[in-house]
Amino acid sequence: MSLRIELQSVEDSVAVPHSGDSTAPQIAAGAVTLRFGISASDGRSLEALRYARRAMLREEWTLGGEADAPSLGDAVFSATEVVWSVAIGQRAPCEARIAELSARANRALREIGGS
Repeated sequence: MSLRIELQSVEDSVAVPHSGDSTAPQIAAGAVTLRFGISASDGRSLEALRYARRAMLREEWTLGGEADAPSLGDAVFSATEVVWSVAIGQRAPCEARIAELSARANRALREIGGS
């Protein structure tokens, strides 16, 4: 029972011109959408991921985030993937945060007897 978060694909940057009558969210020029696929074997693995995410968000809120890294709270999580829209220059810090999240989730899974 292992939990892995893998980088599956990265979309190219998208610049969206502002339209005053559009209700669609506007994406800043130079933004990239990162997609991280979640490979989890069962509910315990997903719970370990949620636990690790909550811990990292608490740390971010209490200690403050890094100046050049976007908030993990801006990432959208589902049972199958994490989608995170950020500036192109923030790609590396995001990938590092996801790697840290994966490591913490795996540790939490071991602690709750998942593997």
